[in-house]
Order: sequence, then structure tokens, then C-alpha cells
Amino acid sequence: MKLLYDMHSHILPGVDDGAKSVEESLSLINRLTKCGVTDICLTPHFYTHKESLSDFLKRRNEAFDLLKSKVGDKVNLHLGAEVFVTKYLFSNEENLKSVCYDSTDYMLTEFSYSSTFSGETMNYISKLMNNHGIKPILAHVERYPYLMKHLDVLEELIYMGVMIQSNACSFTEFPLKIRLTKMLKNGYIQLIGSDAHSLTRNSPDAFSALSALEGKKIPKDVFDDINKNSKEIFM
Repeated sequence: MKLLYDMHSHILPGVDDGAKSVEESLSLINRLTKCGVTDICLTPHFYTHKESLSDFLKRRNEAFDLLKSKVGDKVNLHLGAEVFVTKYLFSNEENLKSVCYDSTDYMLTEFSYSSTFSGETMNYISKLMNNHGIKPILAHVERYPYLMKHLDVLEELIYMGVMIQSNACSFTEFPLKIRLTKMLKNGYIQLIGSDAHSLTRNSPDAFSALSALEGKKIPKDVFDDINKNSKEIFM
């Protein structure tokens, strides 16, 4: 089975360092659908220490309305954000679920890549979960050296209820792909995203490359679980 959900992308036009125009957005969407993707999550960067939530939502929603009018019904688009979590996120009086996937309880989160997931970072995660009822999804786990070295800490996060996302393109990078493939088979990764910014930066084609590993390097039921995990977020 192909991977059907792209849980992390920068395809909204002109919002962040991803697609610059509607035409580029449509090219990325077309490429993903050719890879078999049926659902694309639009998750532009929200840097909480640089911009207010209200300003971000205004820019994001305007871009979404513009893009959606051009896409039609050939693919399901889901709106969210890649939220860089800082203390400023919690100074907002607005409902933080406005930057979750389709205003569900699930938020794609990013932290400092040097984090050891103790102290301040764990306090932020606890605040999201306990004070706001949000279920964090950790974006591109492979970018956190500490977690890649200390799987016991990653296990603790998963036990807490944090979901772990990895980028499809990282499975094309040697020797990283060997480590990630093992982590995927052993249940350390629950979601996959393209993190596509353009046709060359985190290319959507990586989805096809990863799907091609099914039955060879990765058992079929692993992809079934990834699709199931993704689908359940929107139920």
C-alpha cells in the first residue's frame, strides 16, 4: 500500500520559505498526487517568537483560500502549521487549536534541534498536553541528535502521547535511511511527511521512493499503520 497522507508540507504560496506562488504550489500538489498521496497537510512555519498568532492566522488563511479555489477536489487539503514552540506561544489568549491540523487536538511542533528534551522543553510539552488538551506531533525526529542517540527518551515521549513524524526524503539519505528504516519498523515513527518546500528542496518524489521499500526493507503492515495513524487524526 502506498503512503496516502503527507502530514508535513510547506506548499501554501507565499507564507514561509516554501512555495512562492500558486503555480509552484499546484506543481507540488500534482507531484504528490502522482506519488499516490490523497491527503496533504499544509503546515507553514509559525515562529511564535517572531509573529503573533492572529497575524499568522490571517496570512495563512488568506493563502489557503487562494490555493483552495485553484485545486478543486482532486486531493484533500488539511490546514495546520509547523509550530516552533517557545514561551511566547502560551502568551496567546486565542485558542491554540487554531494551528492544529484542521482545528483537531493534534499540533505539529518543532523545538530547538539542540534540545535534550528535559527541563524547559518538557515543560512546554506538558503545558500543551495538560493545560490546552493538545496532542503534540514532533516534526522530523531525525533532526534531533539527542533523540536519535537516546531512543529511551524518544520512548518516553511516545509513552506520554507524543506522536513522531519523519520526512520521506530522509529515507533516501545514506546512512540515515538505515537508522530510520529500523526505527520505522520498530514503532518509533508513527507519521510521514514530505516537508516539501519546492520540487528540489525535500522533493515530493521521496514519497514514491519510500513506498517502493514496502515488502523489501519495510513490512507492508508498517505502511498500513502509518496510514491508519494519519487517518485517525482527522476522525
